[in-house]
Amino acid sequence: MGSLLRRSSLLTKRTLTHRVGVYNFQDRSSTYFSKVFSSIGSGELGISQDADEGLDISKLGISQEIVSALDRRGILELFPIQRAVLKPALQGRDMICRDRHGTGKKLAFGIPIMEKVIQFQELHGRAKYPSAIIMAPTREIAQQVEKEFVESAPKVATMCAYGGVPIHHQISTLSRGVDVLVGTPGRVMQLIKRGALNLTEVKFVVLDEADQLLNFGSSNAVETILGCITQKHQTMMFSATMPTRHTQTFLNDPVIVDLVGDQKLAAGITFYSITSEKLAIIEPLIKEHAKGGKCIIFTQTKRDADRLAYGMERSFKCEALHGGVPHNERERTLSSFRDGQIQILVATDIAAHGLDVPNVNLVIHYGLPNSSEIFVHRTGRIGPAGKEGTAILIHSALHQREVRAIERDVGCQFVELKPIGAGDSGSGDFARILRVYAIIKKTMKDLLINYNIIVICTTMYLEWSGSSNPDRKITSNDFDGLTIDKSNNFPEKRRKERKITGNDFYGLTHLG
Repeated sequence: MGSLLRRSSLLTKRTLTHRVGVYNFQDRSSTYFSKVFSSIGSGELGISQDADEGLDISKLGISQEIVSALDRRGILELFPIQRAVLKPALQGRDMICRDRHGTGKKLAFGIPIMEKVIQFQELHGRAKYPSAIIMAPTREIAQQVEKEFVESAPKVATMCAYGGVPIHHQISTLSRGVDVLVGTPGRVMQLIKRGALNLTEVKFVVLDEADQLLNFGSSNAVETILGCITQKHQTMMFSATMPTRHTQTFLNDPVIVDLVGDQKLAAGITFYSITSEKLAIIEPLIKEHAKGGKCIIFTQTKRDADRLAYGMERSFKCEALHGGVPHNERERTLSSFRDGQIQILVATDIAAHGLDVPNVNLVIHYGLPNSSEIFVHRTGRIGPAGKEGTAILIHSALHQREVRAIERDVGCQFVELKPIGAGDSGSGDFARILRVYAIIKKTMKDLLINYNIIVICTTMYLEWSGSSNPDRKITSNDFDGLTIDKSNNFPEKRRKERKITGNDFYGLTHLG
């Protein structure tokens, strides 16, 4: 940890433009671009002074292997964030980089690292231990980073380490040699403790989605991991918001690249707010504002995510995504959402962070987010960057001050929607579904204790068929067309397993 403190004492910022320590590229014209880069030089890598040519990947002077791989992917020019980062990154500078979601941040740090690793291999051959470590807050983000490296530099051995899968496979891969390790802090720590991961040869460190990475309670793990890196290294932090809390700990004299400035969200997003305590307004809002495109609804709790997804599944193709969803099911859900098989995703913040999903038209905040930064990350799912979309904030009448604070912090202005009454189109059906959900949930809990599937199937059937008299005598006619699996005797081992995991024999989970 001493090395971290020594690095923090050296932290200063140099003046590059009108703002201290900041490449502020809010004006993205080619003229401004070339002016900024002329201030840091452009001769050593063969980067043209002409801004249009400078964005041409084939003229950047990087390895042909990378150029060819990017060409096969249809990537012929750099995005602004990639162009802004390339020169100082190849010079070995520590960096803080800020841009909106969907603008190519992963390739921005990926290309310089790939280039440095390939150059090292040409001189010394493959290193025994990783040369670069990239940490991300979630496995989905880590997998996206790994995908960029594998597709852009196939000869650079890249491995992704995250929880929820057997660790011995990752240990085996590390033993064969890895150039770049991408992972979540928790799994990286496990690999270090088992003696499977050696960081003594790491020269490049990236904290991707740094603000969320450190806000998810991983800051201590990140500090511990960085403390295991013994030699001088380059550190780059990438984020949609500007992380400041840990910069003095992790960075040395950082260059700051800010392509956002005071405009934290992309132009083209329309902001609405609505005062309501009722879940039943969700369906009318989606029908009015989603315009047939994808929609993400953010909730504070797993319970709310399950409840909303259940209530909407009769009207929409909808799934819940949260920490309680098994990994393989999460993968299926995300794949279906990307492919358009699912129209609506109801998600908690941690589960949805870093989603790489195109054509999201609508984001609904079901309740106030805990901070303005979270609001930015949620709303940033609308994309890709530059795409028009709608963000709706549902809040109670008591939270007007908090809503104004979000407007002030984010730089947006909400248009208040008129209240949606119980008699409005669609809201009655949704309210009934939620009432049914409450009844079924209570019965399901009893089922998960007693294995009495006949009881819950009967209750569900009577409720959905419209019966309002729970004491009515059940006849055989009630079960016409209804198939019930009556096998309710299970071994004691299975009973104990289900009690521990919360999973019943149909793969259901406890709902709250």
